[in-house]
Amino acid sequence: MADELLEIWTRVRDWPEDQQLSLAARIINGLAEKPLPRKKTPADLVGILGWDGPPPTDEEVEQILYDDRVE
Repeated sequence: MADELLEIWTRVRDWPEDQQLSLAARIINGLAEKPLPRKKTPADLVGILGWDGPPPTDEEVEQILYDDRVE
C-alpha cells in the first residue's frame, strides 16, 4: 500500500494546486459518506455472560478487548 501511495503522490504533486485541492476534497467527502461502524446493541450482548468454563484471565480479557477495538 505504501508503494501505491508513493506512486499516487508522485503523480499528483505536479498537478496545479486547485486540482490537488479538488482531489483532496473528493477524498474527504467520500470518507464522510461511508457509514460509521455499527455500535453494539443489547441483542448483540445476549449470551455475553454465558461463559463455558472458568472465567478468562486478565490477559485473555485484554486480548478480547483489543480484538473488539480492532474490529
